[in-house]
Amino acid sequence: MKTIVICIIALFLSLCCLAQSNSGTSSDQLVINQNIPYIKIGAGYWMPTGSLSNYLNNSPFFELGIVIPDDSYSRSFELGIQLVVPQQQEFFLLRDNNEDFEIEATTVLNTYLKLNKYIWEKDRNRLELNFGLGISSIFVDPVTRAGDEVLDYDSINSFLVTPGLSYTFSFDDKSIVQLALDMHYTPFKMERGTTKDLGSFSLLPKISYRF
Repeated sequence: MKTIVICIIALFLSLCCLAQSNSGTSSDQLVINQNIPYIKIGAGYWMPTGSLSNYLNNSPFFELGIVIPDDSYSRSFELGIQLVVPQQQEFFLLRDNNEDFEIEATTVLNTYLKLNKYIWEKDRNRLELNFGLGISSIFVDPVTRAGDEVLDYDSINSFLVTPGLSYTFSFDDKSIVQLALDMHYTPFKMERGTTKDLGSFSLLPKISYRF
């Protein structure tokens, strides 16, 4: 799973380089070709529910995405990475030989590939329905040295399903501001955890900007 995450990040960075090279296109070419990839940055609030919310509180997150428009079919494709700075409410408990060890979350990393379908457009603004699939990982560390001896993995991993809704404002200078509400479904299972099932639906309101 860790190798898969690294490969996705490497692919994402490669596409970012491609988008940056395309961004050097002249203004005349931009008028002709609207389907060029672009990079957007965003920030928001990650709000887990279910069992996971007993351990992690609502937390800020940061997002970096590359969007590939396909205006001829009123859609775009998006490859993104979200980095959550988790606020620990209670420690996870790892059980080994009938003894519990406290484990804390250090980072939550989400990577996804998403389809954005335009369902309404007027002037330069539009409303989009989104659906994506990806991988979500909670990176963990032991709280004590004793826990370090029994924790034999560095992340709790899950597949990610992410539907959402977004509204995009476009401006004359071709910058974009986007307001969005995403939902994540992540059926986490903690190996040897006192609470093994950490399945969660999470809400992620966010604002993004294309520069």
